Amino acid sequence: MTKVLPNTLTETLRAVCGIFLISFIFYPGAVFGENINLISQGDRALGQDNLTEAVRIFTKAAEINPEGYRALKALAEIKVKQEKYKEANDLIEKILTLEVTGGRKVLVFFEGEPEPLQAELVDETVIKYGVAKSSRKKFFKPRPGEPVEHYRLFFLKTGKVELIPKNQVRVKYVGIPRIIRERVEEVHEKVKKKLIALAGAGRKEEMVKIKGGCFIMGSDKGGPLEKPAHEVCVSSFKMDKYEITQRNFQFQIKLNPSYFQGGDLPVDSVTWMDAKEYCQKVGKRLPTEAEWEYAARAGTKTEYYWGDDFDPKMGNLCDKTCELNVRSVEGSDGFKHTAPVGSFPPNPFGLYDMVGNVSEWVSDSFSNSYYIISPKDNPKGYVPPQTAEVKVGPENDFLAERSASRKIVRGGAWENNFLSGRSASRKVLYPGYRIEGVGFRCAAGL
Repeated sequence: MTKVLPNTLTETLRAVCGIFLISFIFYPGAVFGENINLISQGDRALGQDNLTEAVRIFTKAAEINPEGYRALKALAEIKVKQEKYKEANDLIEKILTLEVTGGRKVLVFFEGEPEPLQAELVDETVIKYGVAKSSRKKFFKPRPGEPVEHYRLFFLKTGKVELIPKNQVRVKYVGIPRIIRERVEEVHEKVKKKLIALAGAGRKEEMVKIKGGCFIMGSDKGGPLEKPAHEVCVSSFKMDKYEITQRNFQFQIKLNPSYFQGGDLPVDSVTWMDAKEYCQKVGKRLPTEAEWEYAARAGTKTEYYWGDDFDPKMGNLCDKTCELNVRSVEGSDGFKHTAPVGSFPPNPFGLYDMVGNVSEWVSDSFSNSYYIISPKDNPKGYVPPQTAEVKVGPENDFLAERSASRKIVRGGAWENNFLSGRSASRKVLYPGYRIEGVGFRCAAGL
């Protein structure tokens, strides 16, 4: 926001200081279009809380220099203030297409000179009462006491800092400084959450009826957590067809912890308690680990429900588009991070994203020996030790919130390698963890 000197302060400075230099070091997020004093005019309108006039001025500045992020950023901030989030989002997305630069680089266009000069902006607005001395040309002389707005510029060719009146040059910003882009991205996340909230609940959460049966749970070929393979039988149940979306989670819980924002993206960065609360609120529950693997296998016995070799077209895991060091350079699923739910083919039971996208919390607590002692029928997971003073079960938050009971996540995620997408793969996390690769879906009995 531009700082405007009150009239009383201006008069005092004139009287006491005569010719006095007042340097306004603009907030680092400030940027500039080609100069005809539009940015300064828009800032003054903002300072007077005249949003209508500010929008008119900054819109004109953006038309003159579509690549100048100063006007676009100011317009986006106004739209947020006016709660016009769709318009703000469109403006922010334009800003985020600009090239990222390491400093406040500008091109300075002098009248009569064929090529612009490269410079770095030191101060965007410097008010000077009097005439600036410059080796470049004779600037007009303002009336005595009349304030003149200047740029303070460091010219790369000469290595000198000069004060240049704004009405003598046009200044064009080159790209967007990295730190400003990061701040714009922060605003972008807030705007996207607002848009998700305004959209309300998404599509109705369909559930798939799954006929109970027996299967071999775990794998003797996998890691220690998957052994031993053992027979398990589950009763018939229902499971959500899709992972829970941010739109539905935010509608029910009134918050959205997700790192990657999008109404139809799976909610991520949820704790086990968040997932449990949501399922209970909509009249469901978290699936047991046995139910989850039974549903993921969908009657198959192979590593993945389609076969023993991973196919990147079947699930969202860390492939060559992923920036993490666990990525596989073979193939691409087309998504750098999370994908909208249902972007990949369903398994034979009609369930989507049982491989990748986000890993999913299940209800079970973890024990190293549970696969050995697990009951055959409808195993519920390890039950932590109980005392006479405190009776707790596997879903009791008393232990969960104190990290005394670790919980299980299944299915692999966009940030995991291909092996994590195998039907038998399992991971263990403390229930209070928030990780951008973990979400959930709900289940219910029949």
